[in-house]
Amino acid sequence: MKPCIFLDIDGVINPSRKKNSYCLDYNLPDVLAKKLNHPKIATLNVYLVNQVYYCFSKESIQLLKQLIEKYDAQIIITSSWRIVYSLEQLQAMFDIFDLGKYVKSVTTLINPRTKAIQEFIIENNVTSYIILDDFDMSNTFDYHFVYVRHSFKESDYKKADHALFIQQKEFSN
Repeated sequence: MKPCIFLDIDGVINPSRKKNSYCLDYNLPDVLAKKLNHPKIATLNVYLVNQVYYCFSKESIQLLKQLIEKYDAQIIITSSWRIVYSLEQLQAMFDIFDLGKYVKSVTTLINPRTKAIQEFIIENNVTSYIILDDFDMSNTFDYHFVYVRHSFKESDYKKADHALFIQQKEFSN
């Protein structure tokens, strides 16, 4: 299995306590669907599309994309967004930033989130992974965990990169 990035959304790529002011664009889903040649985006909730497009951190998204491409990784959604949106909707949402193809699954809806991640790792025989979250899970996941504060930044990228690099080396030996 490819390396997994267990991804929380709020506080990681959707910055916490960020005051974004934008006018709700009711045409945005249709405009993006046409621009990106992706009709499923037009089926998404207008509020969701505006939130993703205007509020997600472009820097965080770019750093996440670099990490995915460097390690040929896949995204597993751990965020509470998985309760509200289907995997297909999450993929379409991430396609706004050309990342939908990397969103492969969601964790089960059990609490605590650490248990859902542990179950996914065991059930899918995951050998290389990192967790990006603004809820501290370092006691459970040690160096696999990157504690993101407010949004995924360059310093977080470096920690995630190092953790995946170490695991790649361990696995190849």
